[in-house]
Amino acid sequence: MRSSSPRWQPTPFVLTYRLGEIRLFEKRFRGLTLREHYLGLGDDPDEPPPPVERLGKDVDAIVVRSHPLASAIPTCESRGSALRYVFARYGRFHADLSGDFAGYLEKFSGKTRSTLRRKVRKFLELGEGSVMREYRTPEEMEAFVRQARRISALTYQEKLFDAGIPDDPAFVEELRSLAASDAVRAYLLLLRGEPVAYLCCPASDGVLMYQYLGYDPAHAELSPGTVLQYLAFESLFAERRFSIFDFTEGQGEHKRFFGTHETPCADICFFPATLTYRFWVWLHRGFDAASTGMARTLDRLGLKARLKRFLRRL
Repeated sequence: MRSSSPRWQPTPFVLTYRLGEIRLFEKRFRGLTLREHYLGLGDDPDEPPPPVERLGKDVDAIVVRSHPLASAIPTCESRGSALRYVFARYGRFHADLSGDFAGYLEKFSGKTRSTLRRKVRKFLELGEGSVMREYRTPEEMEAFVRQARRISALTYQEKLFDAGIPDDPAFVEELRSLAASDAVRAYLLLLRGEPVAYLCCPASDGVLMYQYLGYDPAHAELSPGTVLQYLAFESLFAERRFSIFDFTEGQGEHKRFFGTHETPCADICFFPATLTYRFWVWLHRGFDAASTGMARTLDRLGLKARLKRFLRRL
């Protein structure tokens, strides 16, 4: 996955201030972002060297997302004229697609494999039209987005985070362009002909990205996200077109469950070491600490999962 040279690209950077899953407000900066897949980076957080000489001139923040880490580094630290801020830490998961599907399933215990197969079989036996449908050509993309939008409007990702599949003709054209280069795979799970889950994965250099996903919460008891991921992987292993399925930033039980590798990563940004930028960093750290403390308290009281479900229903 290594490329010949890292690329720094001007990109607006947003720090989001939250309490738990509730987004309160945002602060926008002129950003410069490293465009390099995390599997192409080493584990030294100062490599490649950020162009900090540009801070305060044409950019406010230099951003590196999902940088692998060999060991812990300080959350906030002065680096000469720059302030380095680690604003997120997580394990990033990916699945190796280089073998076959039977070999991949060996990562699960026998009991788990049996449970997975039973869920998939149960879904597919629910009636005519209960199937997974794959989309990969330019001509298919408009139909996929139209059906996926029906599900996306129902999901908490769209309601809470505005992170559903885009309702935008430009997005359809982007998918058409990717499909023309055989650089996207999209999937719908249909229950008796009606869409209940979707997955859309653009690709680059043999890596599929877990970018857009969602399911109809009214059918959660059927585990549609799990069924769709299983069937999509079965298809991808049989196709042998892609080498890696990247579950992207952030953690989640679904990613941990289906991933084959976990890499400790951090999102890092560099600001000018002035009082103004220190204030925005301090405020962000304060909200993060409050969210963490609140989550721990709710967890101890046995209320965390219940509150999360309540917020998502709202």
